[in-house]
Amino acid sequence: MLRPCPRRCFYLVVSWSGNVQDGWFWEIRRKRKPMGVRLRESNFPSHHAAYQAGRIALEDFLNGLVIERASRAAV
Repeated sequence: MLRPCPRRCFYLVVSWSGNVQDGWFWEIRRKRKPMGVRLRESNFPSHHAAYQAGRIALEDFLNGLVIERASRAAV
């Protein structure tokens, strides 16, 4: 059975929280099916800062998924 590539299933959202205290935030989301948990961080001073931090978090998350899948396949 072919599984979809994790890089195509997850994406990054950057948005303004609506209040000054929380500022900008990033959130990792999954297409088609909710994740069940929120991967999110807030309190960034700008869209760019939130995007850069979210991009790194998404890359780390995707790399972790690949490692997890590889370890399951080896068992």
